[in-house]
Amino acid sequence: MCPTAEFSLQVYRKRWRILGQVQGVGYRPFVYRQARASGISGYVRNDDRGVTIEAQGSAAQLKRFSRALDAERPPLASIDQVIVEDIPVCDEPVAGRFLILDSNILDQAQAASSARVGITIDSAVCPACLRELLDKDDRRHLYAMTNCTDCGPRYTIIDRIPYDRPNTTMRGFELCDACRSEYNNPGDRRYHAQPIACHDCGPKLELVNPVGGVLSGDPVPVVMGLLSEGRVVAIKGLGGFHLAVRCDDEQAVARLRRCKQRDGKPFALMCRSLDVAHTLVELSESAGALLCSPAAPIVLATRRPDARVAPSVAPGSHRLGVMLPYTPIHQLLFESLDPSIDALVMTSANASNEPLTIDNDEALDRLKGLCDAMLWHDRPIRRRVDDSVVLDIKDEKPLPIRRARGYVPKSISLPTESRVHGLCIGGELKNTIGFVRDGRVTLSQHIGDLGYTSVFDHFKENIDDLVNLFDVQPKWIAHDLHPMYMGTVYAKELAKRWDVPLIGVQHHHAHAASVMAEHGETGPVLAVVCDGVGYGDDGMSWGGELLLADLVGYERLAHLKPIDLIGGDAAAEDTRRCGLALLQQAYGEAFAEHPAVTELIPDETERQMFIGMLQKGLNCTPTTATGRYFDGIAALLGVCQYNSFEAQAPMRLETEAYANEAALPGTPLYRIHEGEPQVIDLSALVAGIVEGKAQGRSAQILAAMFHDQLTWAWVDVVDLAVRRLGIKTVALSGGVFCNERLSRSLTERLKALGVRVLAHRAVPANDGGLALGQAAVASARLDKGLV
Repeated sequence: MCPTAEFSLQVYRKRWRILGQVQGVGYRPFVYRQARASGISGYVRNDDRGVTIEAQGSAAQLKRFSRALDAERPPLASIDQVIVEDIPVCDEPVAGRFLILDSNILDQAQAASSARVGITIDSAVCPACLRELLDKDDRRHLYAMTNCTDCGPRYTIIDRIPYDRPNTTMRGFELCDACRSEYNNPGDRRYHAQPIACHDCGPKLELVNPVGGVLSGDPVPVVMGLLSEGRVVAIKGLGGFHLAVRCDDEQAVARLRRCKQRDGKPFALMCRSLDVAHTLVELSESAGALLCSPAAPIVLATRRPDARVAPSVAPGSHRLGVMLPYTPIHQLLFESLDPSIDALVMTSANASNEPLTIDNDEALDRLKGLCDAMLWHDRPIRRRVDDSVVLDIKDEKPLPIRRARGYVPKSISLPTESRVHGLCIGGELKNTIGFVRDGRVTLSQHIGDLGYTSVFDHFKENIDDLVNLFDVQPKWIAHDLHPMYMGTVYAKELAKRWDVPLIGVQHHHAHAASVMAEHGETGPVLAVVCDGVGYGDDGMSWGGELLLADLVGYERLAHLKPIDLIGGDAAAEDTRRCGLALLQQAYGEAFAEHPAVTELIPDETERQMFIGMLQKGLNCTPTTATGRYFDGIAALLGVCQYNSFEAQAPMRLETEAYANEAALPGTPLYRIHEGEPQVIDLSALVAGIVEGKAQGRSAQILAAMFHDQLTWAWVDVVDLAVRRLGIKTVALSGGVFCNERLSRSLTERLKALGVRVLAHRAVPANDGGLALGQAAVASARLDKGLV
């Protein structure tokens, strides 16, 4: 506050409220530099929701300053809203003086609510730090932990808010005089960079053997030699350890696969440069830009035929996952590595279905049988954050597959009015949790599949961690309807402990709501939701649905014809069971005599057992899940008869279909049975595929036919709904839409009908986006007083 000056025609004063991710990203120094360049006076400070600026000067000066704020911003800043107002002119003791006010100047009320401000993402090393890293004359030359306000660790090192050095895992490293000078200089890009460090005062690298014995020599060159020899090295990065090995050594990659107990799931590759990535995969312009962005995710893209990688890197897949070096450690490795090695396998350092390893002592316990050496540092990692993954889609923006490093904990605005804080449990598979506060939802990093004890423990730890970090006191808990899911059971336990209401959200409604929330929509929309499993209102497993949905509720308009899963969930792994169920649906009671049954299950005892279970309905679970249709077709075509990881068979089936632009026949091999809801019957399509195989048609052509016929079936039911209801917005969600061919083809054909298509671009289409949908549904119901 300041006294009002005499009225002047030449001097004006304005206040800006900048809301969004503008703390811990160098935003105040940025404003300071623009203010000094514009010759204005005033101040900038952090507040409870972002940054407040007061600036005074001539009309021309303020206009120049405002344009600079709009045109530029620090790389990690994200603006949600800008509020500008005219305020009374103040007496200024020094003309042209502009100040940066520290967060400790905030009053107690603002400090108490500082947890409302978002925490900055962890981000890839910036160009300026990279130049210093490689500059022999710079004092941080070859310093593997270098960072500034534009890059480096944030979310993975913070213990509590406000984001100050004593509240991070850097508190144990006393700043040297040189670093302290940079830290306190508003004109320096390391001004208030909390992880600031150098050779003299910061964390240091160390290379040890699998039992913790220190290996002699400069760590980075020694690691280079080990990798060149085909050895496996564990490397500690931002959010945990990776396991690295040269990607062109089949023996080394196969050994890593055996040690990780990872039978078929593809490994990610870290490429020396973007040019190298282009030699391995076909990258769209937007995907290439993402690789080079601060988020630096893994990008799944179509592999080039001449890509020089070992077969065990991505068996049975037409894609490779590539990323670029995103920490100074990674950059130094490639600087030292043999120039002939352009890419390394860089996979999470854990056995399959276990949480990521983050602690040095933990690494000695968990990784000693997985690697030949460990390159670690002594900066503690506060929370496990895996690499993010996106799918490059031709002529579309990339689709998130896993949202983690580089994207969390950036919040997402909800298209609802409620400001009641809540917790969203998310799904059972690919779990993420979410916290709702002030009309926004903050999603956690990818956690994993809650059916594994270690992952479930990690899930519970994340809830406690984020409740404390963001100072959230949930007044409600949203959860999936499946009564046996670990997340649902724990939601009930928490609700009792906290004495708050539960809000059950049907699985596929949450999928639909998640894509609506991304686009700021409240509905109604027509939502095509296709996935592997979801508990339906009737107690049956759903997964191939057309819903008429808004954020409050939904109506089921159509679904795939149910098939019976032999042994229930066991069929999600043994895809032959799905194939047998499809044969029963296609050929009726005569299916048992069809030659395809013997070909599918050669062992007579096992075959007769499964046939008997189907015929008697014994331990068989009906489902409309699209994912199980993909599994069954993959089994019938001999493409994949066992899922060693989730969606392996659908991925293999998509790879088979990849090379076929047009599939035959072009006439519909499906029927739509009228009713409420309508039923999509693919029996004729299954029979056509079985007969096509018997006639010698290739698996590639038949896989493409399945994709295309399924697309046409959904287009037809949507077209009927559009004509009947007049709704021309269609939302696509569910894990099946991680299939590029299906997603792109359906989008193109729906747009040809004249409808608007909503697809995921901020959160995954798979269960990793469920927490957002639960948040949107719960908040909408609170708006309506339905909770």
